[in-house]
Amino acid sequence: MKNNFLLDADETILDFLRSSKESFRAAMEELGEREAAERYDDFKEINDGLWREYERGEISKKNLMTARFQRFFVRLNGKADAEEANRLYFTKLCRTGYLLPGAAEFLRELKSRGRIFLITNGTPAAQYGRLRAVGLSDFFDGVFVSDEIGYAKPDERFFAYVTKTAGVGRGECLVIGDSLTSDIRGANDAGIECIWYNPSGKEAIGAKPDHTANSYREILEVADKLR
Repeated sequence: MKNNFLLDADETILDFLRSSKESFRAAMEELGEREAAERYDDFKEINDGLWREYERGEISKKNLMTARFQRFFVRLNGKADAEEANRLYFTKLCRTGYLLPGAAEFLRELKSRGRIFLITNGTPAAQYGRLRAVGLSDFFDGVFVSDEIGYAKPDERFFAYVTKTAGVGRGECLVIGDSLTSDIRGANDAGIECIWYNPSGKEAIGAKPDHTANSYREILEVADKLR
């Protein structure tokens, strides 16, 4: 019976994009970089690329934090302080949390079907801060953050730590997440069945989801079948 759900956070239940946009704009405006404040898409492209590097073990989390603003300001031919930009952005991000539409009801429904363990590559201060902001601090049966474990998704050791600490077998678990490169590839490597949450209808490249769901309702339908 698969009634232990290893659930991703950002863009699976938490609206990271909204939080990030608000935090980025606030940081740029406080720095007086009004032109830069309108260039969030550039920042997101750079930030997303660096997170893929982090997943591959090519950059540390500490270096990622500053590098994203260094690369962003280079692209804009700007000279703002990257460390200060990251400090302002991160401080705001830790207080700015939103659930995706339908996520609250989905979580209640999923909880009625088993235990939920949140698995995330996010930074502890940001993840716990945003969980508090949306009232979910005590909701999950466990929260696993890569920085606290020492390994990041998709590393098989991340999933080994989670299942051992939660006291569950891999055959009893179901990974649910939106990221092919971290959630689904990680589940593949760890031998855990998975559901790819894919509301935008993207093509699965580089990983092999056992199931694909375009909505929260479809995730619950798959979970019910596997129970």
